[in-house]
Amino acid sequence: MNADHVAYGCRQAPGREFMSFSQKGRKLRTQVRAIAVAACVLCTGFENPFGADLARSFELIALQNEYGDRHWMPVRKWVTPVLIFLDSRAGLKDIQLELVSAHVARLRQITGHEIELTDDRGMANVVVVFEREALLRALVDELLPGKNFTDEFLNSSICFANFNVNRRHEIRNAVVIIPTDRARAYAKLPACVVEELTQILGLINDSVEVYPSIFNDASIDDELSEHDINLLKILYNPRIRPGMTRSEVMPIVRELAAEFQR
Repeated sequence: MNADHVAYGCRQAPGREFMSFSQKGRKLRTQVRAIAVAACVLCTGFENPFGADLARSFELIALQNEYGDRHWMPVRKWVTPVLIFLDSRAGLKDIQLELVSAHVARLRQITGHEIELTDDRGMANVVVVFEREALLRALVDELLPGKNFTDEFLNSSICFANFNVNRRHEIRNAVVIIPTDRARAYAKLPACVVEELTQILGLINDSVEVYPSIFNDASIDDELSEHDINLLKILYNPRIRPGMTRSEVMPIVRELAAEFQR
């Protein structure tokens, strides 16, 4: 029986202004990243410009929701194999498959958890759908019936996902939705694949206090940072169990985080 439903998304910039970076723009991208890090330090009050505290980041990202309840949540993670079906409805399936396959392999290597693609939708417990923006509402009604996604949410999310957990807070299934034309317009197609597939593993929230990280909406990074990788390693450490409360899990998290930060 499902006891919890969680939804989140990669948010768009205000005003729906389009932005992209080319290979020739790497120098500009580096400059923008430096400015973003500096701004993050100023807005959060962190004195360390090279990264947030790892244990605090885990607390913010794994134990809170981006939408819905804002109180502290128990640990949510997979204990069964993750079997992902790619549902490509908007063309360019080869590119989508390449992006998803590469990140699945990365997540499997980082977490040590069994995460695989499957051609059998009936066997899958995760469906990743690439569809056009114009069909987004119909897609949500088809795949996530009964979920109260507002027009504001759908219009302001570049991509998003939903997962269900059981009474033990084990993640049982998930849906990832990526409107391809919208994601490509924002130069966020790779970022959507990386962020949503990572978040459905149990790193649910976004926070400007966490950096460098794909879980920071102010970030322009498309790949997992070392900070993100360490968060995944902590979450899928055998000592961290689904259902652990904040008071139960954080002493263990601090021990594990200290090992990474030596």
